[in-house]
Amino acid sequence: VVDVSSLGGVRKLSLEGCTGVVDVSALGGVKELYLSGCTGVVDVSALGTVKELDLSGCTGVVDVGALAGVKDLDLSGCTGVVDVSALATVETLNLFGCTGVVDYSAVPHGNLEPPEPNGCAGCAACEECEEAPAER
Repeated sequence: VVDVSSLGGVRKLSLEGCTGVVDVSALGGVKELYLSGCTGVVDVSALGTVKELDLSGCTGVVDVGALAGVKDLDLSGCTGVVDVSALATVETLNLFGCTGVVDYSAVPHGNLEPPEPNGCAGCAACEECEEAPAER
């Protein structure tokens, strides 16, 4: 599958592992969208109204600022993501393996799955992460 423009009207869609998928701009109307491993996906700006969005392993994704309206967001393994400040309203956010993210201060700590992304290595932006691991 390469052209997904005709699939925008479905409620739930899984394109996991479809590395040929690049343009997902027509999929903003989908409520549950699973794009895990779609390494060709770069621009996710049209997906801000998707309620459950799995972008795990989408290494081409860098800008997630438009995804504030997503309820459950999996960005695990999205190594290009650096800024998550716009995601404060996301209810469940998986940032495991997002090695570029070091400032989690805008995201409520209770919304993170797992609660210690990347083991909080280098994350000194929130009170919970300022404590030594043995104190947590």
